Amino acid sequence: MNVTQRHFVDDMGQQMVSWGLARTTGRIYAYLLLQSAPVSLDQIARDLQVAKSGASVSTRHLLGFGLARSSGEVGTRRLRYAANYDLETVLAARTKQLQDFIDRLQEGAASEPKRQMRHMTAALEAAMAEIARAARHGDALARRGEKGKRT
Repeated sequence: MNVTQRHFVDDMGQQMVSWGLARTTGRIYAYLLLQSAPVSLDQIARDLQVAKSGASVSTRHLLGFGLARSSGEVGTRRLRYAANYDLETVLAARTKQLQDFIDRLQEGAASEPKRQMRHMTAALEAAMAEIARAARHGDALARRGEKGKRT
């Protein structure tokens, strides 16, 4: 990697920390964004100078967040990893996690007589609906833009 790419990788690591993720996870995500083909854990660990075990944990987090995808290496049990560029898939994964969070809050609100928790849960549900609507609207705009480019 050149100096600019290393800077990007390190900056993304710091950005992910602000999201509550490990710095290594952010660095690996940035690294995957820069790759033209899927890469192995060995290559990730070597190029970023991180432990292979840490790279493994971070790639699993990225898979869970929908930010990366894995594919099998022909003839082996090894996996290769690539950044997920499909915004719809990324948003779907994040939306599911948020919905799971809201479901847990609703379970707590059902057992808690305080109105504050029910109010917060209702506000989160409304926000989720707005996010989903905006994502659908953005997806429709992107599709219209792609049609315009093809003609």
